[in-house]
Amino acid sequence: MTSTAKYQDLNVLIVDDDEFQVDFVSDLLSDLGIKNIVAANGGKQGLAEFDRAATKPDLLLCDIQMPDIDGFEFMKAMGERNFFGGVILMSGQGARVLYSASLVAQLSRQNFLGNIAKPVEKQAIVEKIDQMLGAA
Repeated sequence: MTSTAKYQDLNVLIVDDDEFQVDFVSDLLSDLGIKNIVAANGGKQGLAEFDRAATKPDLLLCDIQMPDIDGFEFMKAMGERNFFGGVILMSGQGARVLYSASLVAQLSRQNFLGNIAKPVEKQAIVEKIDQMLGAA
């Protein structure tokens, strides 16, 4: 069983325009022992939350398809902000979209941890976070 202690100090930003997904992923992260979770409804709010944060996130979970600023634009903006934390992209759009988004994240020189298909599963998040912590 995974120890929640190793996750408790992580700062996480969730960016998704689907309020249900935000709540669902927040609950999964809370179950892992993560206390510092900021949720943003869409890309514009996500950028505002990132810019406003005194402590920048260690991990970013971002939806790909959002109406205001999509995940591709969001990743580009994170690259411009020199964000080097872990990035997990989420999508219900299938493998081709996830692959394209992963290329964008890698081109933005981010610490791209991988894609997670929706509905998000707890084990998939655990694997990506462990991958990030193992690389630290």
